[in-house]
Amino acid sequence: MVGLSGKTILITGAAGGLGAALAMACAAENAGLVLLDKNRRALGDLSDRIVAQGGPPPGLYPLDLAGAGIDEFDELAEVIQSGFGGLQALVHCAVEFEGLQPLQQIEPRQWLKSMQVNVNAPWLLSCACLPMLKTSQNGRLFFILEDLEKISGAYWGPYGTSKSALAGLVKQFDEELGNTPVTVKGINPGSMRTGFRAKVFHAEDPIEQPEPSIAARKITAMLTGDLSVNDVIVQLFE
Repeated sequence: MVGLSGKTILITGAAGGLGAALAMACAAENAGLVLLDKNRRALGDLSDRIVAQGGPPPGLYPLDLAGAGIDEFDELAEVIQSGFGGLQALVHCAVEFEGLQPLQQIEPRQWLKSMQVNVNAPWLLSCACLPMLKTSQNGRLFFILEDLEKISGAYWGPYGTSKSALAGLVKQFDEELGNTPVTVKGINPGSMRTGFRAKVFHAEDPIEQPEPSIAARKITAMLTGDLSVNDVIVQLFE
């Protein structure tokens, strides 16, 4: 991609800290956006912010990934194809995290919900959108990951397990799509001042953490063509 004007980008978890920052950064590059999140009000507020900064009005797609299945993802792909004429990039920012807990105290429904949002939904949605990404000139399929060594430790529960599984999914997609126009990346954005981090590090002063807009700008650069990092798993901040 050379710039994002005329390109359509789907962002999941768009109302979250990183998702919203990425939407704002992409809108500043005149990208056509499809913003997916379960929080309708937050999506509306984000849309207002994008328009206020002079960006094109985004397409809003309220959807709870925890309850979405094959039909919902196929329908979303059809809406994007018919409404936007295709898709050039998909960035998975949505995440489910209830907090740090011992494994034996986790409710089964909480475990299954985390696996659905963090692993199953990204796989299903990616598969539904791949036909469009393959027909674009330089498709991008990005997944937001974590510091895998950190989250494999005690108390990370379904979040740690699902993110480790997602990293495996990224590597499989990368190998299987190696001969297509689609570039796959798993991105660890590093520490950010987000609601997610506040759930983990209660005693931490949020002001000490960088704004998610910093990571968002780096990801936007990757969407616009900066793929100087060859590794499929990208650490934005070493």
